[in-house]
Amino acid sequence: SLTAISAHRRRENAASCSCRPSNNNTPPPTIIHHRRHHRQHNLYSTTTVAPLVTGAAGLPPTFLPNLRSALPHLSVSTNPYDLESHSKGESFHPPARPDAVLTPQTTEDVATILRHCLESDVPVIPFGVGTSLEGHVAAIKGGISLDMSQFQSIDLPTNDGELTDAHVRVGAGVTRLSLNEALRHTGMQFMVDPGADATIGGMVACGASGTAAVKYGTMRENILGLECVLPDGTIAKCGTNALKSSAGYDLVGLMTGSEGTLAVITHVTVRLHPLPAHVTAAVCSFESLHDAAEAVSTILLCGVPVERCELLDVSSIEAFNRYAKSHGYEGGDMELKPTLFLEFSGPSEAAVDEQVTMTQSICTDDMGGADFRFTSNDSERKHLWSARHKLYYAAINSRPGAKSALVTDACVPLSSFADLVTATAGDVTMEDVVGFNFGHAGDGNFHCILPLCDDDTEDYLERVHRVNDNLIQRTIEAGGTCTGEHGVGYGKMKYLPQQYGEGGVEFMRKIKKAIDPTNIMNPGKIVDV
Repeated sequence: SLTAISAHRRRENAASCSCRPSNNNTPPPTIIHHRRHHRQHNLYSTTTVAPLVTGAAGLPPTFLPNLRSALPHLSVSTNPYDLESHSKGESFHPPARPDAVLTPQTTEDVATILRHCLESDVPVIPFGVGTSLEGHVAAIKGGISLDMSQFQSIDLPTNDGELTDAHVRVGAGVTRLSLNEALRHTGMQFMVDPGADATIGGMVACGASGTAAVKYGTMRENILGLECVLPDGTIAKCGTNALKSSAGYDLVGLMTGSEGTLAVITHVTVRLHPLPAHVTAAVCSFESLHDAAEAVSTILLCGVPVERCELLDVSSIEAFNRYAKSHGYEGGDMELKPTLFLEFSGPSEAAVDEQVTMTQSICTDDMGGADFRFTSNDSERKHLWSARHKLYYAAINSRPGAKSALVTDACVPLSSFADLVTATAGDVTMEDVVGFNFGHAGDGNFHCILPLCDDDTEDYLERVHRVNDNLIQRTIEAGGTCTGEHGVGYGKMKYLPQQYGEGGVEFMRKIKKAIDPTNIMNPGKIVDV
């Protein structure tokens, strides 16, 4: 990549380039305009599912009566439908029902509930909207599911209706889309987009990210502070509203990715970013995955602030073409080559045009890319990116009878990205399973969509899981991580000793034991204690 950058810059100096061509009872968010006055200066095993512990004895007989006495207004459900809906996320992992679903309304409610759970040794599983993918919300030791859907406040720091700071404090149950809808009039947005309309609390807990992480960062870079409740009912404030701090331990970082194993997140203060004034989308095809990946590395090392950078392999393009033709969508005639999908944004048209010009030169002149197309028209941008937007549905549609999929998740250094995608595509062929590869090429995050049917044989499922396991083994060998954005849950616990070594896992275990010595917080996730 560095050689390519030097060549690109020499040519750029010699000549200029020109461009051508969930919960239905969830209340609406409560928006609080926090007025600020001007003052004078004074967060499966390789082939089989990890075994679930399903022998929980149920709740102690006095637990719910005592809790109802302490919190008469608390919503408590043991309805089988509610238990089932809170037993799973959107993963392929087997569900496990809680013994009851509790829906608190305030931080003090959560503190009271946790004190009762600690006293009665009842496991607690925080629940957002159930979009997680690694078995995070399965009550594998029984206990209560703590539904955070009532935490809907959106506290906007305003002065005379104008947003005064680029942050907002929200309840843990506020979803990403509802937050951005509430922010529409401000010209600011919350930019972490995992695809699903997940809750902000859940996104912190799982360390989520998404397609825009290459420019705006992951959830870790977009949290200023949070409020959480520890297992003994202590209400803890973590972080501040300041853009930086070196005061004490990084408690916000500790809670981000903790998956409900340390505390219950009740409120989060997130960073906001200006809505870009100008946006341009582009696509470019390449002869090989390596050429496409090398183009991405060069683009980033040249300092182009690309907003989104997605790579689809040939199988994914082929799946989209079939899907588009069978469903009457336009664009189902894409060339069967590895294809980059790019998005650029900036404060002016000239700034975006400069990004596009440099990227086109890198892709076509340096890396042999072809058919570089771009547009700033909103409807044309959606059309240009339709293969990426419809990929999941195209993948499911490609296997008759499929209703869901195992979606892998790994992240490697950019230099290893193409090798990982190529090797996984080879495994899909060798194992004779249906699978489609794509990735957030800008940060090395890779996924393989493996559609599943209800009547799949054990042999087929074993082959599917071998693809996933091989992918993760190669990822760890390359110095990457077994999960870039989905989290660990109980689905990927087995890989942590390989990734971090026994010392790293023991470090996590000691933290868990120190904060949650009785192991009531989402037990059986991330680390065993």
